[in-house]
Amino acid sequence: MDLDSQIMKQTYILLLVETLQKKLEVMNQLLYLTKQQEEMFISDKIKDEDFLELISLKEEQINNLSKLDDGFEKLFQSVKDELITDKGKYVSEITSLKDLIVKITDLSVNLQALEKRNKTKVEQHFSNRRKDIGTSRLSSTTVANYYKTMTKQHEAQSYFYDKKN
Repeated sequence: MDLDSQIMKQTYILLLVETLQKKLEVMNQLLYLTKQQEEMFISDKIKDEDFLELISLKEEQINNLSKLDDGFEKLFQSVKDELITDKGKYVSEITSLKDLIVKITDLSVNLQALEKRNKTKVEQHFSNRRKDIGTSRLSSTTVANYYKTMTKQHEAQSYFYDKKN
């Protein structure tokens, strides 16, 4: 293997480590946003604008994760054989990769558990909102019917009043 190819492989391996470090940062940011979302539902002070902003920020972080995963996969495919054949040469890099993967996996499990709890809270919140909207519609309909009935009674009373005279 020539020197340029060797330097390129080492650079790719370092980029793998850097990509996983960035992924860990993005996942920490995603965990932070998800915890904010949880606090929003616990406090029961949910503003639609704040909720939508959190969703947007989380979507951005998820897109970043997807890009990092795609880049990592491409890099890994280009240096996979090198890592397998020359394990001894890349001990520290392989150790770093393994450590980062363990951290990312743990963070991913925590994030999934938190998302599952939040999903239940979101569903409950929207169910309550639907009930409130239904009650509001029912109340509006009841009020409208009441006023219609009252105006008809008023007209009917005047009709009978005129007949008596």
